[in-house]
Amino acid sequence: MTLCTAWIRQANNTEELIFATDSCLTGGEKWKHGIKLFELPRKDCLLCFAGSTIRAYPLILNFISSIHLDKYLESPSASIEEVLDFLAEMFTKLVKTIISEIPGEDIHELRSGAKFLFGGWDWQKGQNGAFRVWNLFYSSEVEGFIFDEVTNDDNKTKFYTFLGDATIDVEKEAKDRFRKLLYEEDKQDAKLDMEPLKVLRDISLDKEIREVDGSLQIAKIYKSNRTEFFGIYWESSKGKPCFQGREYNEVNKPLVRYFNPDTLELLESDLPERIALINEDIYGSDYELVTDCYPNGYLSETISEKQKHLLKLVFKEVAYKQFINNQVVTEDNEDLA
Repeated sequence: MTLCTAWIRQANNTEELIFATDSCLTGGEKWKHGIKLFELPRKDCLLCFAGSTIRAYPLILNFISSIHLDKYLESPSASIEEVLDFLAEMFTKLVKTIISEIPGEDIHELRSGAKFLFGGWDWQKGQNGAFRVWNLFYSSEVEGFIFDEVTNDDNKTKFYTFLGDATIDVEKEAKDRFRKLLYEEDKQDAKLDMEPLKVLRDISLDKEIREVDGSLQIAKIYKSNRTEFFGIYWESSKGKPCFQGREYNEVNKPLVRYFNPDTLELLESDLPERIALINEDIYGSDYELVTDCYPNGYLSETISEKQKHLLKLVFKEVAYKQFINNQVVTEDNEDLA
């Protein structure tokens, strides 16, 4: 079971396509740590699913492997429509190999166990390119996967979509909550910010809807043909850092940016604002990096994302060295005693 959403965020005079989903997998059991939003070999598109995990996972993993092996489809030269055509054709071929071991079972029901959201940046669309999103699903009439574009209305002032399971009408629940949210906040005619994510968060935290659960998985596609995956603290800003459905602690969490689930704002930096002591004995070969980023001991407001990433690695290494040194000192003291 699942609830996925995709929308075009229009904020600060920029546009970006965001995909998000919960992390719950069910099917005779419930697991709140399943990956449902997938990073692809191409960095201009994303794929997520709703429905049967045992149907979706083999299809998606075959697709990812196939893109890795096809240098043309993996390259920016191939359009996103060519990738979509390949995706539908491959899914169709794969589900046609399914053989039911239960007499009388409907083969079309087996094949249609999962449906998908696929989308990204199409640099060939129009003069300036465009974000595009499709529903991908099995049709018993054509005995294969077909797709329907949900971003094909040029007159729309904003775009969003929700995708949920057919077994429970969570998709309708999401749409109803979304319309209510826009009405209550008087945003019917406003550009979208993080409203779809707010709906997904609230439903994932709703204990009455057990089929949608677990920490949120979030990724953005930028017009530069680049994707970025985010973590989130869950179930609140006081919770644990989570990434792709999995919980971490502050020491071993992935070096990505994290959302605050209470405000749905990015925690832009978890770097210390001030360092009291900066010397070569502590930082060694990284001394120059740290001094550049902390002039006069205070974190610079102009450091790059790469510098932030490197600083986190440096601080983790220093903390580990200090921990080891403390253990050695403790052991020496115990020997002397």
